[in-house]
Amino acid sequence: MKKIKTFLNKIEDLILFRYGKRSWQLLSIIAIGFFAFETGMYVYNARPSFRENVSITKIEFDRNEIDRDFDISNDIDQCSLKDYNQELQGLKKMMSESEWYKLGDTVTVRDYVYKEEYDYYWEQYYERKVYYDKREYRKNEDAIPNILESIYESKAIDSAQYCNKIKVLNLIQEFVKYTNNKKSAEILRRDFRDYIAYNGKLTPELVQKLIKLYKISNGSSISFSSPYEEGDDWSEFTNLLNIGRRDSLTEDRFDIAKTFVSKVKSRFTFKKGEDVKNDLARYVLGSNLEDDDLKKLTEDFLEDKEIKLTSSNLKETFNKYYHLYSEKVELAERILEKEKWEKEANREKYFENGSISFLSIIGIAAILILFSIRQIIKDKSNNSLDS
Repeated sequence: MKKIKTFLNKIEDLILFRYGKRSWQLLSIIAIGFFAFETGMYVYNARPSFRENVSITKIEFDRNEIDRDFDISNDIDQCSLKDYNQELQGLKKMMSESEWYKLGDTVTVRDYVYKEEYDYYWEQYYERKVYYDKREYRKNEDAIPNILESIYESKAIDSAQYCNKIKVLNLIQEFVKYTNNKKSAEILRRDFRDYIAYNGKLTPELVQKLIKLYKISNGSSISFSSPYEEGDDWSEFTNLLNIGRRDSLTEDRFDIAKTFVSKVKSRFTFKKGEDVKNDLARYVLGSNLEDDDLKKLTEDFLEDKEIKLTSSNLKETFNKYYHLYSEKVELAERILEKEKWEKEANREKYFENGSISFLSIIGIAAILILFSIRQIIKDKSNNSLDS
């Protein structure tokens, strides 16, 4: 036992107490600093993100559209039959020459049934077509209430969902204001109806933004008088409406498109009938790039002095520039993904290093405690000898 004690004392003298107390305190400070650095780097590389809880509410189901801010409470509004009738009266004024009252009529139609009879000559039964007249109710397809009802049915809007009905009326008004009053019912039934009924992303606000963008490209006037005929704006405008189905159309996206088209119009002169501005507007509006990247792309494209731009090569040059830029964005995203993986690896490394630092701090603290104990023992021994 005495030999073991002597051995341990030698180890203490050679390792623990070979260096002074100040040296160990300095090492302790260094270890604490290293531990703080490792802890900070671990926290920096952790930075967790949490996904919102996903569930579908009845309002979202009825609307056939999800709530973008995950807070359905701020989308609930109370609309009454009175509010709906008030909006309906506004639409009646805009379509005053359309049919609102003759919803249909009972007409006589010719129909037939198959009647089984016996043929005595051939000695077998056969079916004979027997015609007869019957009265049948036929809806007036051009009557506005019937058109509205068909839209409500297509969008699965219940009779008491007045808010959703009002949204349909407001959307119709945004289209009808650019039509001829006499043709508005026909155009609504034949051309507008399917966009209103089946494009769930379209809102009056979105149509207004699309109209403004279209006017920047084509001038201040716009008319939907003879859809799909040469020279009518509807045929070209529907290309923007189709882009309106997407979820990427932010306010910033519209601002980017409008700014870009405005700069193109002020800088270049196009021949009558050229659709370059419309094509560029659709290209920017429907881009898959993020808004920040798209804004920088459009700015860099027009400011690049090394690329020669003319009205004749603008579309092809932008198309080439866009694809190169998109490819570089994709490369930058891959580099970013690599950096994320490196950070994840660093988290593990810094955690391990931090653990080692923490253990070293504990070890050094234990050594300093032993220093204090040894000093206390020495002081007591010296006091005993003095006495």
